[in-house]
Amino acid sequence: MNAKTVLILVLVALVAILIIQNAAMVPLRFFFWPMYAPMFILVFLIFMIGFLTGYLSAKLGRKSAPEPRPKPPQSTPPPAKTTS
Repeated sequence: MNAKTVLILVLVALVAILIIQNAAMVPLRFFFWPMYAPMFILVFLIFMIGFLTGYLSAKLGRKSAPEPRPKPPQSTPPPAKTTS
């Protein structure tokens, strides 16, 4: 097995443990409506809301590349006069 396969198997095992340990139904009140859902679904939804918030704030907050300003002309000193 290569490292990628092992990493995927470890992540799947961790997710399975998370789901098994958090399978209990928990109440959630949204304004006046009580709802019941397994805790792992609520954890996943909160994770996705946080991910989407971060992604959208980074995507919408990014400004387009500014147009390059033209460089001001550089003035060169006049050549020194030589007397001969």
